This record gives sequence, C-alpha cells and structure tokens, in this order.
Amino acid sequence: MSGEAGDHGWIEVRGARTHNLQDINVKLPRGQFVVISGVSGSGKSSLAFDTLYAEGQRRYVESLSSYARQFIGQMKKADCDGIEGLSPAISIDQKQGSHNPRSTVATVTEIQDYLRLLWARIGKPHCPTCGREVARRTVQEIVDDVLWHMEGHAIAVWSPAVRARKGTHVDLFRQLVEQGFLNGKVNGHEVEFESPPELDKNFRHDIDVRIDRLRCTRDRRQRLTEAVESSLRLGGGATAIESLEAPAEDAELSEGTKARLTEVGQTIAWSEDFACPEHGAFMPELSPRVFSFNSPLGACSACQGLGVQRQFNVDLIIDGTLTISNGCVRPWRQSMSPSWYRRLMEQVCEHYNIPKNTPFELLDDDDKDILLNGSGSTVINFHFESDNGSIYKMNRPWEGIIARLQRTYTETTSERTRSRLIACMTDLACTECNGEKLNAAARYVSVGGIRLPEVSHCSVHDALAVVRAWWPDGPGAPEYFADALEPLDERSMFIGNEILKEIENRLGFLDSVGLDYLTLDRKANTLSGGESQRIRLATQIGSRLTGVMYVLDEPSIGLHQRDNERLLATLRELSDLGNTLIVVEHDEDTLRQADWLCDLGPGAGLEGGMVVANGPPEVAMAEEQSTTGAYLSGRRSIPIPEKRTKATRKRLTVKNASHNNLQNITASFPIGCMTAVTGVSGSGKSSLVSGILAPALQRHLHKADTVPGKHREIKGLEHTDKAIIIDQSPIGRTPRSNPATYTKVFDEIRSLFSKTTLAKERGYTPGTFSFNVKGGRCESCKGAGSIKLEMNFLPD
Repeated sequence: MSGEAGDHGWIEVRGARTHNLQDINVKLPRGQFVVISGVSGSGKSSLAFDTLYAEGQRRYVESLSSYARQFIGQMKKADCDGIEGLSPAISIDQKQGSHNPRSTVATVTEIQDYLRLLWARIGKPHCPTCGREVARRTVQEIVDDVLWHMEGHAIAVWSPAVRARKGTHVDLFRQLVEQGFLNGKVNGHEVEFESPPELDKNFRHDIDVRIDRLRCTRDRRQRLTEAVESSLRLGGGATAIESLEAPAEDAELSEGTKARLTEVGQTIAWSEDFACPEHGAFMPELSPRVFSFNSPLGACSACQGLGVQRQFNVDLIIDGTLTISNGCVRPWRQSMSPSWYRRLMEQVCEHYNIPKNTPFELLDDDDKDILLNGSGSTVINFHFESDNGSIYKMNRPWEGIIARLQRTYTETTSERTRSRLIACMTDLACTECNGEKLNAAARYVSVGGIRLPEVSHCSVHDALAVVRAWWPDGPGAPEYFADALEPLDERSMFIGNEILKEIENRLGFLDSVGLDYLTLDRKANTLSGGESQRIRLATQIGSRLTGVMYVLDEPSIGLHQRDNERLLATLRELSDLGNTLIVVEHDEDTLRQADWLCDLGPGAGLEGGMVVANGPPEVAMAEEQSTTGAYLSGRRSIPIPEKRTKATRKRLTVKNASHNNLQNITASFPIGCMTAVTGVSGSGKSSLVSGILAPALQRHLHKADTVPGKHREIKGLEHTDKAIIIDQSPIGRTPRSNPATYTKVFDEIRSLFSKTTLAKERGYTPGTFSFNVKGGRCESCKGAGSIKLEMNFLPD
C-alpha cells in the first residue's frame, strides 16, 4: 500500500460483498480527494454508495434516539465484515431534483428566500400605473415636504374625494356643501358644489375638493397642517398640493429653496398609506410573504404564481390537412355530437363565403381568424333540422372554436372530456403578470432600481454582477441594467448588508461549479441530472461543514471541458476544509487530479468487483491489469476512425430557431450518419435538439401532442420514418421493473415456457409465468421475492 493519509487516518473496508463486490478489503485515506474508477459495471457505485455511504448514513441515524429513528428512513446494513473510520456521510448523486413545477434554481438553493427578505426590508414600492414611488408618510412629514418643495408659493390644498367611480354623486355634493366645502373640480374642471353639473351615472368620474388656499410659508405651518389633515380625512388618506403662484421677488426664503422650488401649475400628491395618492393603488405592508409566488399574498391571481396559463394551442386543435366538412377540429371529432359542431361551422362558412371543402391550412388568414376567434358582434342565423323533421333556429354571434373549447373546458364535469381537451393545450406566459409570477403590488417594488422579477430572469452570472454593483464601490452593472441600477444608499446597506453577503456567496458557489448560465427562475424539473447534482454540491460548499464524507456520482457529467477546471477547484476546496471526498468518476482530468485512486475491475459484472489498483494515480498507471491505468498512462487510447461515414445530401434543416437562448439560427443534420452537437454548458444544445428537433419529429411521424420550441420551419422531415428519443430520465417506474421486463425479453421467455409440453398439459398461459399476476406468482411475497417486515426504529 503506497501513499499517505496525512493526519486524518484511514477508512478501512473489510470483506465487502455488496452486489458484485468480491469480498474485497480496501483502505482509503480520510480528508482527501478519493476517486473510485473502473469500467461500467465494475462495482464502483456498489462500493461508494451501497457500502460506504449506506453504512455511514446508517451509523449516524443509529446515534439518534429510538423515537427519532421511527421518523427517518433507514438504509439497509451494508453486506461487509466491517468498516472502520467512517464519518457522517452526505450523498450527492445525479437523481433529478424536485418535480414540483414551482421549484426553481433560486428556491432550491434558498437564494429566493434571501431575495424576498431583501426586498421586504429595503424595497421601495411604486405605483403600477404611474411608476411613482409610494411611501407611507405622517401629516408632519407631508407638511415638511410641502414646505421643502413649495415654500413661498401660493398653493391650493386638494382632497381626492372620488376617483374613477360611477354615479351622479348628488348626495356627495350636498354633504360637501353642508361641511363648508364650496369649490372643487369635477373631471378636471373647476365647479361650485352649490350648483354642481349633472353627471352621467354610467360613466366614471373624478371629484376633487379644494380644502384651502394659502401662501406656503413657515409662519403658516399650523394652518397648512390643519388643511392637510382635513384633506387626508376626506380623501381617504390622500392629498394633493397645487402651486398657484411663484414666490414674490422680495420673499424671504430658507437657504437653497430657489434651487428646489416646484414649477407653477404643478400638482404633487401625497399619501399617509402605502398607496398611490393619484391612482389609489394600495400596497400591502412589505414582508417576505408578499414576494413569494407560493403565497396568496404575493402570487399573481390569474396564474396562481406559476407564471404560465394553460391555453389552447391552435396547432394541437386543428388538423390543417382536413377540411371543415371532414372535421378538422380534433377535439370535436371525439365529442358526443360531432355533426352538431360541423354543421355550426359550415353555416359560419356559408355566411362569410368561406370554402368548406378546402383544407384548413390553405384558408386565408382572415377566414381562419373568424373560425378560430369568432364573428365579434356580427349575428349569424343558425338553423338545424332534426331527424324527425323539426327545425331549430337561433340568431347569435359565432363565439369561435377557441372560445367554445374554453367554455367546455371550464364548465364540463366530465374528467374524460377535460383530459381530452388538456391534450390540446399548452402552457403560455400568463397574460396578467407576463410570466413574472407575482401580483402587481409585489412586482413594482424595487431595490437599487431593479425589480425582483428582473433579477429572477437573470442568469447566475448576471445576478451576481447586479448584487456586486449594489455595493458602494462595486463594479459596473450588466449592460441591460446599466441605466436603471444604482448603488444602495447608506441606510439600505446598513439593513441589507448581511442579506447581500448571503446572496452573493450562494450565487458565487453556483458560478464556481459551472452553472453560471442557469437563470434563477429556471424550473428545477427541467434540469439535467448533472446540473441538479452540481446545484446540491454548491449548497454543500455554502454550508462550510468539516469532517464529513461526501459521496459524489460523476459530477463532471454534462460539463464542458472549459468549466471542468472550476469544478475541480470546487471539489478541492471541499477536501481542503477537512472533508473526505469519495467520487465515482470516468473523466480523465478528475482522475489525474485525485489524491487517491481506487480502481475496480478488471471487467464488469461477475468479472469485476475486485481492487485492481489502490493508491495515488501513478499506482494505477503502473498496474498492468488496470484498464483505467492503461488509458491514463497512454498504453491504450481511443482510436480516431480513419474513414468516416460520408454525409448524404438528405438533411434535416431547422430554420430560424429562437427557442430559449438560440439566436435565430439555422442548423442542418445529415441523414444516415452520426452528428454530434457540441458547445459549452448553456450554449443551447438541448434547446436545439431536445426542445425543437425531437418534438417536431415526434409530432410529424407519430402524431404526438408535443409542441416544438420557437422556429420557422424544419425541412427534410420526409426523409425520416421513425424517431426514438433517448434521454436521461430513469426507465424503471416500479420496484418490479427490471432489464428483462423493460426490454420485453421476459415476454418471449414467458411465451417460450408456456409452449412446453407440461405447460400445455396444465393449461398454462404466458401470464402464468409472470411474477405480477395472481396464479403464477408466489402469493407469500406477491411476486416481490422478499417479505418486508417493519421493525420500527430498526431497518425493515
């Protein structure tokens, strides 16, 4: 055994027999960067996850009380003679994260929690209508502001008694006169309330009451205060001050007043509530819940905080190759009364002279618009004749295919009908919040000139630049925020200092593991397994734990070589903190950077499970039986083919692709040869292939309900006859699934057994040989192969 374990000691495994491990003994250094390598199936995960991690986790859980262990899932005891030197273990594997559509990169990393706290503590609310800053002010603060802006002016104090409210308001005019208020404005025109104008009750009106006219000087502060109080009381917490006349030339004003005076004729509004004094937009008391799209206080009411609304997609509704008479509307072909809907549309066509026997895709755009979106206010005479000869007539506008389907979806109580309609719908950005998830009050609160949804739409790299630009001596902001962003003032920095540090640290950790391209509002269920793993890795770096054993599963997978160096530096940082890193990996750079390399093999399955080399990477390089060492030392290499398959003229061409971050590109894929799509992490590879090309092929060839990403057209689809999509999603959906059942090999095996002489004599069918069917399976274990006994605080 070569190599040193330093001051941390060793992890000693004796007699490990998990899965295909061949009763092996192995020593691994604690507190170092240890990589377990070997060919696929050699037992790497069996040693790292099912032995080391499982036993480390099990021992930690057993240190808890028996009461606590009842509520924590316990792992099975590793099949080995003994393990010494284990630390508490944390596993970071490639399993996809949350499937909750509300989970995002920001919520998973807790960055969203800190952003909400920051906006709640130092955010400045603005009116959604006019954009002016909204602040709560006391009467004395309002009076101080008036003196600051209008000292020496002749002013009028106005109270907005009515804002955009229907009615004649006769009673209000009478009450105002009784209270001594004789003058004001109605819809912007000055009137006397003793002889008010007649107002149309069907229109909305604005009524302002003039409370007082006075010269705004400091010796008249008491009178101004009383006028403002009356105005706030009558106006429901709002007041407005109008400048009528500039100060006299010889007026004695405070120092610096002339430089800040308001122009004559200008009106400034104030409010004692979090409300816009001009438009009445009410702002709730700022708290973290107000900025949560998972809370009723902050979520957009139209999309419930999802940012998208389920809407009917014309491409899924209409079969463009069919005519109106042949039933081009897919959902109506499967309805209870397809002839009724067809007759409705035929009569619309007759009214507008739209050809009924022309494929829908060949109709004029105006004709399509009428059929899809309705006739507006134009009344159409519909008439129907039943089988018994009775005639039914109705005169009404045509509501349109989409509106009719939407009404059916909303009103139906049939789950079958609803599921049929859902297949014709897609998620589109919410029309109310434009995909920002929050209601208007929360959307229009800014920190340093930036709104919370704007930060959420940023990539990790740009969000980090925004946070750093907020510091007084910070670098410049990203280009598209350059005009809006401003450094935080002294008060905001004092309150938000610690919050900003936490946000900056977490963004920095994501940047360090090569995830700088992810946007903070990226849904967690759209991340690849490698991206999910690196997010959890970044979270662990932020925890700054020491003395922990981290077990990782190929952290470099899916990462471009450009970003690999940053990932390795991050892993090295974890081990430098005093943690033990056990990494299952194939990447050459990672293998060479390891402090210790444990190579398993020499083959896979029954031919693997043995320790071929154990020590620094040089030990594996010198070992003749180590396949990994042979490639590291250069004794073996991956051959580059001398001849490549020549590309034919047949190609799949995606034109003007602009899905996600694709910049209106055109890409061609030759038919009949292997094409690799490359680029740095986040460059748009998956957007092009998985987001556009794959769904388009599935839809064209297999009539799938998938909707390709944004592009103009795809040429060459006629050259293909079948599309098979192989992604990273797990194949097994149940514990009973295995390779034989998934590949359908077991179907052939069961069929073969059912054809034997004895099986025929006993009347056995292929189903008799299934461990999922009663009659063939063992009834004691229900075909599971083992019986589970609950042991409460002990492993089951």
